[in-house]
Amino acid sequence: MKKRWDIIVVGGGPGGIFAALEAAKKGKSVLLLERKREMGVPVRCGEAVGEKDLRSYVDIDPRWISAEINSFIIVLPDGREVKLKSNIYSGYIINRDIFEYDMAARAAEEGAVIRLKSNVQELILKENGSVAGVRTMEAGEMREYYAGIVIAADGVESRIARQAGVGTALKPEDIEPCVQITASNVRLPEKALYLYVGFCYAPGGYAWVFPKANHCANIGLGINGKYSRVSRPVSAYMENFMQRFFPDASVQRYVTGGVPVSTNLKPLTKKNLLIVGDAGRMVNPLNGGGITHAIYSGIQAGKTAAGTCEAPGKAAKYFSQYERNIQKKFGKNHEHQYRIKDVVYQLRDEDYNRIGAEVLNIDIRKRSFLTVFRHVVKHRPEFLGDVLRAFTGI
Repeated sequence: MKKRWDIIVVGGGPGGIFAALEAAKKGKSVLLLERKREMGVPVRCGEAVGEKDLRSYVDIDPRWISAEINSFIIVLPDGREVKLKSNIYSGYIINRDIFEYDMAARAAEEGAVIRLKSNVQELILKENGSVAGVRTMEAGEMREYYAGIVIAADGVESRIARQAGVGTALKPEDIEPCVQITASNVRLPEKALYLYVGFCYAPGGYAWVFPKANHCANIGLGINGKYSRVSRPVSAYMENFMQRFFPDASVQRYVTGGVPVSTNLKPLTKKNLLIVGDAGRMVNPLNGGGITHAIYSGIQAGKTAAGTCEAPGKAAKYFSQYERNIQKKFGKNHEHQYRIKDVVYQLRDEDYNRIGAEVLNIDIRKRSFLTVFRHVVKHRPEFLGDVLRAFTGI
């Protein structure tokens, strides 16, 4: 069994898959280690993604698309619906399991080797703190693999980054416990994403209903971590939500997980380690979206790792450029969104109802996210600059 590789990728989500794909395309020997039994499963994601964003990275296979989306409907605590202007958004609800399976197959075709049921236990560290390799548990045996570069794509908890000495701990208010079901017999207007806002649905967060094909939908909610200990568990909010809105739906899938809602992790590199996707907190802190964020960071990490393999003497330059690329792509925008999040998550149900009433008085042709958030912060003018910077163009 081969033990030495150019690059080891820990984690087989979008970030890890695209990192492996990009590095393998450059001719490097790549080992991707995934602890699950099957690529893409289970799906812990609402599966919504912007069309333009996804097309910028891949040619879209129709098999990946479960539904097309072009509108948003915000549901207030009192039940009123605030529909935003039509064609405000062009996106998809994807079949993420099929998408990840296919992209992993592409990585393998390029030469990357994927090992499932490989649970990375710890890093093998050199005396200078750099990473020599990883120890994994596979089929009841401890195995060791070595590489010049390791990419941490192991999700929000990122045990790999933490073992390398990167501070990965999150404050309670910077993580959202979430639960999501995929349900059938959910009959809603097609091509619309439903967002339910208010403490009654999800304190410090929101609930969502994203339509899929054949009257199925991803239905989920997340509450802010600071409420998880003093309020009901997220599963109780989910049960109440389903009883209220979809009592006759049949549950096909039930998943739980945590979503980081903070600014990007700093640093994103340590010695010869690169951190991507959720492990680097590359998630929109306002809405929790992160599929294309993970893809972008994976591509950048794969390029960085491959370049470093070819020119080890330029490692510091390559790694520094990786950090700059991520900061340029997400950093400032996430900082603005994070500050807006702090305002939004303090709103109570009466605030949402009042703001919703104001927006309903606006011509629907002028209702955009920018308009909504202007009303959210109109009594907090110091945040208006963040809103304009974060949402201009949406």
